[in-house]
Amino acid sequence: MRTKPSFLTGFSLILASVLLLAACGSEPSSSEDKTEVLVRPVKLIEIGQTKSDDFLNFPAVIKSAQHSTLSFEVGGVLKELLVVEAQEVKQGEVLAKLDQRDLQTQLKSATAEFDNANTEYQRAVRLMKEDAIARSSLEERKSKLDVRKAQLETAQKALQDSVLIAPYDGNIARIHIKKRQAVQAGAEAISIIGEGKFQVSINLPSSVIARADKSQSPTTDSYIILDSSSDRRIPIAFKEVSLEADAASQTYEVVFTFDAPEDLIILPGMNAVVWFRDPGKLTSENNKIRIPLTAIATDGDQKYVWIVDQNTLMVSKRNIVIEANVGTLVGVINGLKPGETIVASGVSALSEGMKVSRWSK
Repeated sequence: MRTKPSFLTGFSLILASVLLLAACGSEPSSSEDKTEVLVRPVKLIEIGQTKSDDFLNFPAVIKSAQHSTLSFEVGGVLKELLVVEAQEVKQGEVLAKLDQRDLQTQLKSATAEFDNANTEYQRAVRLMKEDAIARSSLEERKSKLDVRKAQLETAQKALQDSVLIAPYDGNIARIHIKKRQAVQAGAEAISIIGEGKFQVSINLPSSVIARADKSQSPTTDSYIILDSSSDRRIPIAFKEVSLEADAASQTYEVVFTFDAPEDLIILPGMNAVVWFRDPGKLTSENNKIRIPLTAIATDGDQKYVWIVDQNTLMVSKRNIVIEANVGTLVGVINGLKPGETIVASGVSALSEGMKVSRWSK
């Protein structure tokens, strides 16, 4: 009578063991899922950040590096307006047309007169070979042919000038004309801005220009801050400087160019502030990139840092060359440039492609 309870007891133990193993087997997958989405908080620093008193700033207005205001070279009534403001256009695309009926009539008339003059001239050439016409008569017909040819070319150009064509890829900035409007030759018709680079210009006083060293290259850590995006630095590059002062303000115009970030909408006319290092403080020591010793990791003899992608906040390894010195800050000879963001501490816990977040105390 005791064998039955023993059997039930054994069966219960086996069942409990199976359930325990199943539970244990399901736990690691949950842990792995948590690991995959782990975001590690770290301290970040931006390369090139220096004391604000090393920089000068001037207000500026954004302009397109390519900007054209198109106009018809002949007058007439606007028949077709094929674009709207803000529309994207390609080079060679037709933007607008004048009524061409009168111009086409003039072209047909000029073509007929040219053909007639050419026929008369060719006949005179044949007669001249037969010595049946005076040379003065041949020259008269040649002169008449030249006049008709010039008139034909003028009529052809007038017909071409009645059409506005996009000179490059870009966007329509403003339309100054309306359909069925009488348009004067040379009057503003359509403004177009090109794709790609923008530019900003500032006016520097002679006191700033005088502090610049001729042997120095233009600063590479200049940037702008838009009024509409005050927390974002956009790198800019020196383009040109005027060598003649403005008569009224006695300032010199300096022009910078930049590419618009993909995640920002930048349009001509927006206000910004241009920041650049004071020329009087542009020494090799000031321009040297320095990073904390805690930001540097080692793989054998190779030193590296973790670069942070500003869009994805993922880290990637970047090899660097550093100076042989002692201290909490280390000079970087090669591998980093101003504007890049790196992890400042806790670098040993990171791996390629790991996502991080900015740690704040």
